[in-house]
Amino acid sequence: MPIKTSSLPLVNLPPSPTGQCTQCYHQDISGICQSFDICKLSEEVTPTQHQLDRPLWVPIPSDSVISRSSSAVDLPKLLTTDIMIDHRAPVERLPAEIFDQIMPHLAITAPTNGYTTRNKDLASCLLVSRTFHYHTLATLYAHVTFPHSTIFSKFLSHIEKYPELGELVRRADFSGFTSVGLGRTMRMNFEIQNLTATTLRNCLNLTPKLREFLASESMGMDMDASVLQKLFCDLQYLQALDFCGLARKEFVDGMAKVLVPTNTALPEKLPIKRLGLHGCTTVYPSSISTLIPRLPFLTHLDLTHTLVTDAMLPMIPHTARLSHLSLSRCNRLKGSAVVDFLIEHPATQNLVCLNLLYETSRYRLLNIDNVDKLLPKLPSSLKSLNLSGAKIISEHVPELRRLAKHLEELSIGHAEVSVSDICTILEPGFTDEEGNKNPQKHSLHYLDLTGISSVNPTALLYTQNCNLLLPSSYPLHVIELSEKVVSGLKDRPVPGKKVGWKVKDQGRRGWYVRAEAGVHPGGEEAARKSLADDGGRPWKMGGKWWGSRKIGCAFGEISGIYGYYGFGN
Repeated sequence: MPIKTSSLPLVNLPPSPTGQCTQCYHQDISGICQSFDICKLSEEVTPTQHQLDRPLWVPIPSDSVISRSSSAVDLPKLLTTDIMIDHRAPVERLPAEIFDQIMPHLAITAPTNGYTTRNKDLASCLLVSRTFHYHTLATLYAHVTFPHSTIFSKFLSHIEKYPELGELVRRADFSGFTSVGLGRTMRMNFEIQNLTATTLRNCLNLTPKLREFLASESMGMDMDASVLQKLFCDLQYLQALDFCGLARKEFVDGMAKVLVPTNTALPEKLPIKRLGLHGCTTVYPSSISTLIPRLPFLTHLDLTHTLVTDAMLPMIPHTARLSHLSLSRCNRLKGSAVVDFLIEHPATQNLVCLNLLYETSRYRLLNIDNVDKLLPKLPSSLKSLNLSGAKIISEHVPELRRLAKHLEELSIGHAEVSVSDICTILEPGFTDEEGNKNPQKHSLHYLDLTGISSVNPTALLYTQNCNLLLPSSYPLHVIELSEKVVSGLKDRPVPGKKVGWKVKDQGRRGWYVRAEAGVHPGGEEAARKSLADDGGRPWKMGGKWWGSRKIGCAFGEISGIYGYYGFGN
């Protein structure tokens, strides 16, 4: 008597080769024909190679529905045959979610120079087995980086040949894109036609599930209206856009053409959560004012050195929840409007990173009254605060001391304070609004003291009056200083070695870093803890350096031209 199939629990049964229902699927196992006696195949079916390669599973019958006769199949014997065993290695039988957690650790997030081999470990995993090949592809194509146009051209050709690979791409990273070092002039690049507005648009058409697009100033000619139309109007999964340094006419005109209320294709609500316009100095205010109200899910906003005005700040939707905000060097903003926005707007109540850096030689955003009003209202969620260029005086030290209990980065460049005032900021304890004394120690790891007249090599190294370099100041281990002060510390290596600090610099910026134990008690433990801390924090978006002046729009270490804007400028 045939086996009843109504109570048979099927386990991952492969589909019928000819498209019939699964219950009609016959399989020849060691010469024994099994039939799920619902209907019969009209003709013999030959399994495809793909089905032969898949692990074989058969239904496991329930004991209550098995009837046996002299001609019945010996199921106990069949269920113990090797043909039913999944012969894959144990690691290959892990759930897909586990592979998704493992494989990204093999990926290289920082862009290389474009010539050395990249992601060799991931490429090796492609050759292990079919299971590893499948799970590795998703990681290999998730984040694609283009250091120069030749890499982009090869990638575009590949996804044109295999369009399904384009659907795996989640990030297109041009942050390190350049033609420098290839021996080409701008005319040669124009003639080669590897990266143009047309090829870039074709790439975006083939990557419909793109979530992060990171551009750079080197591709300004290619970011025209057609590319911007695709980014803003067609990519429904896009969450991060970074146009760092783009100021070419083609880009500015494209923004003006796409970001207008009359563009019916422009959605009223964009899915973008992280937007970077750092250094987009020529983008019209009308383009920004059209874009900002359409960002209800915004969490990261970098408007450094743009033409944003006071009237645009309240346009940010109240549903936005900003954690990272930079309004640095926006010379059209007024201090009173910025302070009111930060205190009253619902989107700014849980800020983690706030950058209000201004160069006092050009423009000062915050005067004494603005600082008086702002400091007591800053949220306790803040981890990074840059007030360089603000009119900070000794009367603001108690509030700064309170903020230092939860801040990890504090910049007070060009403040009018003494070295004693600075040391007071790092002292443990403070008095809260209710008059209660809190013995909590400061949490600062980075302190920016550039442009402060009282800070000089002699004052810093004289530890009897200044404890900034002593072990008692831990966890502080990075102090940013002016070029003149850094130069003076380089000329005093012996006193610096005694306190265990060394000079590091990049471009026009310089830092004094805790690197050794020194001769003071407790120095060994402070140095050990400092060296053990790699600087990685969740709010840094994957970065590890201290003192970045650029808001990251994608998870990963800032590099390429982004590194210049973040640390070198």
